[in-house]
Amino acid sequence: MFRPSSSLLVRAIACASLIATAIPASAQPASDQDARAAADRALAEGRFTDAREIYAALVAASPNDPHVLREAGRVAHALAQFDAAADLLTRAAAVIHTPDPELHYLLGEALWTLGRNREARAAHELARTELASHVVERMPRLWLARIDSRLGDLAGADRIYDALIATNASDVEAALAQVELHASAHHWARAEQLVRKFLATSPDHRRAQELLAWIEEAQGDAASELALRKQLASDGQRADAVHDYGRALERDGDWAGALAAYRQARNTPGGASDLSLSRALDRLDRRMSPELAAGMTAKSDPGAIALGAFTGVAVPFGRAHHVAISAWNERASKDGRDSYGGELSAAIALRGRSTHAIAGAKLGLIDFSEGTGASAAHHSRPQPGAFGTAGATVLGGHLQLAVDAELGSVWRESPRAVLEGGTVDSATGHVLGVALANRLVIDSGVKLRRLQLEETMGGSPTSKQALAWAGADFALWTNFSSEATGESLDDELLHATYLADSAVLSYRHYELWGDTNPMFDARMTLGDRASIDVASVVARKAVAHGRLAFEARLGGGRDWVRELYLSQAGASLWIAPTSRSRLTLSFDLAKESTGALTGERRTGWMGYHVDL
Repeated sequence: MFRPSSSLLVRAIACASLIATAIPASAQPASDQDARAAADRALAEGRFTDAREIYAALVAASPNDPHVLREAGRVAHALAQFDAAADLLTRAAAVIHTPDPELHYLLGEALWTLGRNREARAAHELARTELASHVVERMPRLWLARIDSRLGDLAGADRIYDALIATNASDVEAALAQVELHASAHHWARAEQLVRKFLATSPDHRRAQELLAWIEEAQGDAASELALRKQLASDGQRADAVHDYGRALERDGDWAGALAAYRQARNTPGGASDLSLSRALDRLDRRMSPELAAGMTAKSDPGAIALGAFTGVAVPFGRAHHVAISAWNERASKDGRDSYGGELSAAIALRGRSTHAIAGAKLGLIDFSEGTGASAAHHSRPQPGAFGTAGATVLGGHLQLAVDAELGSVWRESPRAVLEGGTVDSATGHVLGVALANRLVIDSGVKLRRLQLEETMGGSPTSKQALAWAGADFALWTNFSSEATGESLDDELLHATYLADSAVLSYRHYELWGDTNPMFDARMTLGDRASIDVASVVARKAVAHGRLAFEARLGGGRDWVRELYLSQAGASLWIAPTSRSRLTLSFDLAKESTGALTGERRTGWMGYHVDL
């Protein structure tokens, strides 16, 4: 993807095309003069590699020569060797005692690229002062506009670009630098207006097209960006263009297409040495590989304890689609009584540009135990079921809508539910609003469900619930450059999971209405009315290059109807033994629940996922 900093090379080349005249060379032996002439000629002709070799020898021979240091620094800057440029230009500035705005401008740019912003600001301030008497010339005006933008005077830089373009409407450098100015400041609408105006007269200008693709990416205009990046990559000769097209395909959810583009980019000149491309290839290769999962769970609540296991396989295909087959089983016990619940499920998950859908079927088995010891009566029955979810992102990603439902699922929210042979039917509607560059998420929804315990001679124990909520999540900080290795699906093999450095503060208000019949209430206690406020925080951290990651969860709240406090705490550890596998260890402790389950519940699980 084109970045504003990439224009440094273009600007440096433009600057390097001017033959330095500010500092005359002192009298030297003929051989030294010949070397200087050869170096200056190579610099003027744009043969920067040749110029670098000659200037390196001259610097070694005359380490304090101002002309040699200055021109060697210009060459290093033109070659994007900013460490060397900063060193050489700093040494030149120390021995040059006359105003030299170009030297201080280039020094400031090199230092800024290296992240040495305080030193860069000082160099640019000096260059701005020195440019005060040269602002009638085009190149110094371009330097001054760049300095103004670096120092935060966007209006001043904008005025300079406007004046340059008014003087010469075909000034490409000024026109595109003005686009970069507004794009860097996230003035996306203005940046797009300017670049489209330029493209109206120069429709095939590649740098302008790359700028437009970058602006469209920032604004979330996936369809237009994808079409433009496909056009830029059509000749297949530039690894960076094909790489950027692959990234656009990946963001669009076309993982198979992205993988093909990354492979093509690797085979173009320079592609094999691109580290970011190698990482993208590895990431997409893992996503498009079959994934196996297996693990164990342990749970307890006031009514029972339960041990379980799960396993499954997911096979990707097409865009970001996959099919999944999974199985789990859980055995709950209490005071010599035990019951069993298990399910085998198959599902297909489809993901489009702004939509997703999952549909599946289940076949469960419930072995319900009534009584204890030798007199216990077991009732075994199959439990067919189905489930599905669908969602869409609208309004440029600022609003997300989702619905999901399940029918005839084994109820395993708590060990007591498994012990009583519970089943659940539910339907949920979910609305999410996203703002502040994805830092703020407004969450609201409604969930309706019917809970049913295994029938006995007394009748059908049933509870019906309606749960509504509203709240918000706010990302206190995020760092997606630090992310856990071993990206994989969740334990049900339906949704992608990831962990990046972050801290998220959340608040929810819940209103619950229930209708529980006496037969249900005699075997499990659920509140029929609740009004709950809950606040929580989640912190995540990846270390050791993502091979090790942690998540900590903590929350608490109050049910104002039942007059009791809720609390929850938990932690997870992610370990990636290899880039294609991940081990997860997790433990949660909760007291009461928003679903009106009473008492304290403990849950621990271990899961291992591997990409084949």
